[in-house]
Amino acid sequence: MKTGLLLLQSIASSAFRSGRSSYTAQQWSKCSAVRKSGAAAGAALFAAAATGAASAGVGLTGVVVGGGGSSGGVGIRCRASSTAMCSSSDDDPGVLTTGIPAAPIAPPTRNPRRYIDVPDNAPKHNPLMPFPESSLSHDTYSGVTLDLTTLTADQLSASSIADADTFGIMLGKALDIWTLEKRRGIWIKIPTSHAQLIAPACTQHGFDFQHAEPGYCVLTKWLPKESESRLPNGPTHQVGIGALVIHPVTGKMLAVQERSGPAAKRKLWKMPTGLTDPGEDIAVAAVRELKEETGLDCTFDKIICFRQSHGGLFGRSDMFFVCLCKLAPKYEERLKEGGEVELLPQEEEILMADWIDMEFYANQETWKESPLYKEMNGAMIHAARNGIEYSSRDESHGFVAKKLPVGFRPGSNTIYVSSKL
Repeated sequence: MKTGLLLLQSIASSAFRSGRSSYTAQQWSKCSAVRKSGAAAGAALFAAAATGAASAGVGLTGVVVGGGGSSGGVGIRCRASSTAMCSSSDDDPGVLTTGIPAAPIAPPTRNPRRYIDVPDNAPKHNPLMPFPESSLSHDTYSGVTLDLTTLTADQLSASSIADADTFGIMLGKALDIWTLEKRRGIWIKIPTSHAQLIAPACTQHGFDFQHAEPGYCVLTKWLPKESESRLPNGPTHQVGIGALVIHPVTGKMLAVQERSGPAAKRKLWKMPTGLTDPGEDIAVAAVRELKEETGLDCTFDKIICFRQSHGGLFGRSDMFFVCLCKLAPKYEERLKEGGEVELLPQEEEILMADWIDMEFYANQETWKESPLYKEMNGAMIHAARNGIEYSSRDESHGFVAKKLPVGFRPGSNTIYVSSKL
């Protein structure tokens, strides 16, 4: 029930900011809540949530959508209605309505911890604004984001936003409004499917690229003419990991030779390495790369050291973290029974994988010519001195991972702190 109530509170809050007491039939909000107990629970969820929305004067019509798969869950879509009756539709038992008359709009109760990134005094809906309110959001830096990826193809076509010339005119009107409101940074998120809208934004209105990802690009413009832009640059770093794994019996380290790339050209033995995926923690990336490249199941122990470099691909900087990882307990049990730790090199990328002496690894010609890598390899050897200095040992050094709640907003982050603290 709580999830549904939060959804409707969000809808009510949007209605309050826009000065509306009801929504049109096209203004849908999807609820991500999924109930495993079937449509009956979904119906009750909507009814309770709609009652909660009544305090903000928003009448709602809910459609309970049956879920597929083994979970049998349901999703709920909610749209506004000021004339609905509190009953179930005879024609469609999956449609529930509630007749809550629109009341004078009162400010929604806000949890400051939940809305810390949302301005306390967001502007009311401006009837002259040419873009749908659902595509706009305001931040605490007096900035505005126009997110066209939130609009469906039908919405884009119906409002003529998809036409480049029309979009240029609409954007000009919006910029006039934002300038009068003393807005600062303007952000536009444009889906790849409507790349034709990039040209009028950049050539007519002075926007420039901030960054691009598969599926969309982001453009920015700084409005105050009396100051230089304070908007942040696009992503400047890539993050990579190297995974050090020590054989629990022989003390040798896990190493691989790649099929292609600069390391393959030098026939270099190296740690399993790779880049983190978007939204992936360093600790998780190290475990994933080990599994992908060698087939081993491991756990992250700590960061031994890290290196920063510049001038990489397209001028990006690089952060590379050397992570000590530990074989899963099943391998140690297998070794005690006289078995071996089987390595399964990834066919597409890895030519071979093996356990090698750390001294041999560190004395490869490429490493010997590099003061940087001599330092890195020295840190790795120190971590493996006298066996393995895992974080459970008092004399271990490095940075251990702690995933902790942020507190003032939803979610958790991972912090890496000295294992000596």
